[in-house]
Amino acid sequence: MKFLKTTTFTCYGLDGTATFPTSAWDGDSGNRDSDDGRMAAPDYRDWARMVREVAAVQNSNLGVDDNTLHTIGTLGATAGLSVKERGNAAIHKTIITLTNVALATTDGTVPATDAHWATLPLYTFPVGQLVFFGAHFVFPVAGIVATVGAGGGLSDTADLEVGVGTLARGNTSDFALAATEHNLIPEQTGVDLVAASSDAIESSNLAAALHFDGTTACVANLNIITTDDADAGVLPDLLTLNGTITFVWTSVGDE
Repeated sequence: MKFLKTTTFTCYGLDGTATFPTSAWDGDSGNRDSDDGRMAAPDYRDWARMVREVAAVQNSNLGVDDNTLHTIGTLGATAGLSVKERGNAAIHKTIITLTNVALATTDGTVPATDAHWATLPLYTFPVGQLVFFGAHFVFPVAGIVATVGAGGGLSDTADLEVGVGTLARGNTSDFALAATEHNLIPEQTGVDLVAASSDAIESSNLAAALHFDGTTACVANLNIITTDDADAGVLPDLLTLNGTITFVWTSVGDE
């Protein structure tokens, strides 16, 4: 009488899903199980798993996370904006570059009392309780240019205020940015145009940590206004912007 030999098969995980950053990869793949101590020559399943684990580490270093609360935000759609993300799911560093960004400006409804203004949505952060540890903008010499200028729109010698805030600027009966129009990066009030171009390096820095109660999405808006009626005529204009805006931030919860 012949008996069939009983064969036992060990099935290793075949999903190929990276465990990082939830946990450190222990070497398991569809070809091996680190718990039984068996060693085998690597095959396609090992290579596939390694590629996924390396990609998971690289994405984490770019701030990307499967949990939408802890991942990166969304760059504005305006041509000339680009972003580099650094950090991880805990701390993000978002570096936005403006390269020849064309920003339309509008004169106030009542020019004598309403500033000539412009606003640009830069970046939308994930919905949640956000903490900003630092923020900074810098525009080099000639980084802000009145493209039309000549007084029909912006004067070639206009004085500007520049700030970044959670509120987008609109038509307002004043010549100053409101608190939430420059709460992310305080206004730089001395941006002077000479021959229609900014004549110095213009920069500003968030001086203390800022908490944003994110029951709605937080949008970083670049806001620019004139400081006096004489800085602009009644016609619209166009600013050409070159500079860098940086945020260091984290999300600590969603309620």
